[in-house]
Amino acid sequence: MNDLIASNKRRTALLLIGFVVLVAVVGVAVGSLAGNGTNGLIIAFAISAVFAFTSYWKSDSVALAVSRAHPADEVTYKRLHNLVEGLCIASGLPKPRVYVIDDPAPNAFATGRNPKHAAIAVTTGLLDTMNRVELEGVVAHELSHIKNYDILVSTLAVTLVGTIAIITDITLRMMWWNGGRAHRSGDRNDRGNPLALIGIVLLILAPFIGKIMQATVSRRRETL
Repeated sequence: MNDLIASNKRRTALLLIGFVVLVAVVGVAVGSLAGNGTNGLIIAFAISAVFAFTSYWKSDSVALAVSRAHPADEVTYKRLHNLVEGLCIASGLPKPRVYVIDDPAPNAFATGRNPKHAAIAVTTGLLDTMNRVELEGVVAHELSHIKNYDILVSTLAVTLVGTIAIITDITLRMMWWNGGRAHRSGDRNDRGNPLALIGIVLLILAPFIGKIMQATVSRRRETL
């Protein structure tokens, strides 16, 4: 089991390196199409840095706000608080903030940049349908994500995928408009440029490759 965990950690690290390389490739492709690959690389990493910084500090607030989670009252949800506290003591983790989502569907998730700034949210449907043992298993699973920093890894993956998607979308839209003007003016010199065609293909494929890599990272982290 330990060998499997170590293997998954190594593969996750390689996938994250692959993400960085993909962002670099997209940046160079955009820069090459604009006439300067170095500038494209710098811009791509600058956008990634801004997104990563924002996601690092605000991802938990955004996730809780989007899901309409509210703090779990310690009296009303005493069983949940006791369960979370007991598991945290057993695992050596600080107790995360506990939230409840008014939703009949059974679900739960953890969020936060590190164990000291983490939160767990569960739906009312989960609380209503599961007994203590089942609920304990779900909460323990979410706490394992906090302990292994899975949320931080997933946030980084989502940030890089978002960066790739935004850069490629803006670039392709600009190329479409510029291409239309070039066609009307009769300037077709860039159309036959093989490097430009390669760049366009990379920009089209990059978001799909990023999504596949993101899904792979998420799957690997589930087995740590």
